[in-house]
Amino acid sequence: MDSKHSDNGERELIKRLEALEARVSRIEKYNHIESFPLTSIEKSISDEHLNNVSGESLLESRIGESGLAWLGNLVLFFGITFLVQYIEDTGNNWVSSIFGYISVAAIFGLAHYIKHTFPKMASIFNLNAYLLLFYVTLRLHFFTDDPIIESKIIGIVALSLVSVFQFFISVQKKSILLAGIAFLFLSIIAIISNTTHFMLSVSALLALMSIIFLYRFGWIRLIYFSLILVYVINIIWFINNPMMGNELKAVSYHNFGYLYLFIIGAIYSLSALVNKTELYSTSGIVGSIILNGIGFSTLLLLYVLSFFKEDYVILLGSVSVFCLLFSVLLQVRSEWKITAALFALYGFVTLSIAVYGLYDFPLAYFVLAIQSLLVVIMAIWFRSKFIIIMNTILFLVLLLLYLRMSLMIDGVNISFSIVALITARILNWKKDRLTIKTDMLRNIYLLTGFVMVLITLYNLFPARYITLSWTAAAVIYFVMSLILKNVKYRYLALGTMLAAAFYLFIIDLARIELVFRILALMFLAIISIGFSIYYSKRSKK
Repeated sequence: MDSKHSDNGERELIKRLEALEARVSRIEKYNHIESFPLTSIEKSISDEHLNNVSGESLLESRIGESGLAWLGNLVLFFGITFLVQYIEDTGNNWVSSIFGYISVAAIFGLAHYIKHTFPKMASIFNLNAYLLLFYVTLRLHFFTDDPIIESKIIGIVALSLVSVFQFFISVQKKSILLAGIAFLFLSIIAIISNTTHFMLSVSALLALMSIIFLYRFGWIRLIYFSLILVYVINIIWFINNPMMGNELKAVSYHNFGYLYLFIIGAIYSLSALVNKTELYSTSGIVGSIILNGIGFSTLLLLYVLSFFKEDYVILLGSVSVFCLLFSVLLQVRSEWKITAALFALYGFVTLSIAVYGLYDFPLAYFVLAIQSLLVVIMAIWFRSKFIIIMNTILFLVLLLLYLRMSLMIDGVNISFSIVALITARILNWKKDRLTIKTDMLRNIYLLTGFVMVLITLYNLFPARYITLSWTAAAVIYFVMSLILKNVKYRYLALGTMLAAAFYLFIIDLARIELVFRILALMFLAIISIGFSIYYSKRSKK
């Protein structure tokens, strides 16, 4: 056995030596040019060697090549900025700025020189130079005791030219990183300007540029970055820009800042109209819509609480109209159908708040109940189960608030009852269009309608007619079950009959007049016997 293993080992060694000899010969022949293919034996040896080496040196290589390059450039950046500050502190402002620009030119030159031999390091040097260029230009007017440029406007123009240059380079190189830096530069310019309309105009410009880049290059990550920058700029403006030494408080006057907010929200909404490609996923587009909604809602709430506590109806009404119309456009044109549902829901939520501001509770409950039915109709057109689910939750919350916190109003009771029953019927009628596989949502509305009909009749009629009205409702349910051939309405009829019987024996027999007791008993008896006859005939069949 040992001799056999020894022979195998010798043969393997001989094969490896032959492969190595062939490899050396071919290297000598081709004068060290490794463009020829490897034999199968050579390839197996090479792959084995690479696997052993890669596991050990990959992390070291990354740290050595990229990590140290970033660290070196970071140290270089702070070293130059501190040196620029030191020269300026000695009273040589011009020398400080000239030195800064020479340093920027030197780093750009170095990056250009090594771009072929060390491309990764060259890109990091370029990034460092862009940051230094902005920093040196920033100190021509801002954050210095003795500025070279006295005019704030000229200082902002100079910084804006740097940002425009950055935008041009990012488009030329199709670099999302450089575009993100240009966005950051413009955001800083907006904040240090400390001027309402310039700040908010720049934020709107950033939103527009991010959408343009999305359509042209598919840069969805830039949308997220710009969303954060834009809404941070707006919030900083709203709290009186404390970063520029102002007192931290809400601005004393809105200065029509809400118009910029509406423009920004509308611009970011355009991302829902971009065509589907492999550049971004559904979650990417939908996430940007949700993030835009969060930022927009936060600022809108701040505006309402600060400036429009008493007259926010027009403000929210206009938001609602835009969202509902835009949702229709998305349903017709957009390939991201979930976005249409999101805008429709947001439109109905803002409409609900506007209705509350217009009518106040409890009258607003009547309108909101009717609105719930309109939401269901739109959901059917959109084929959106998501809208149905969210509307069901909102409908139940609204109903619980009404029952818990409001006096009973007949019109509101009737509206909730009718809307619940009609909605249940519509869901059963269009369940295939909505791809609803279970009856859970419909059962929720049926149960809600059942309870609300009892409450409505209890409050609508005098005490002596309650049992009679409930029994009549049971008859109506039963007739509907026969017409619609639907067993669930018979369940409602049986439930209502049991409720009527319970109420009759527990409450009515003790308090209503004798004639009404007799009438209620006879009516309930006749209906009960009639139902029993129906079920007897049905069981025989």
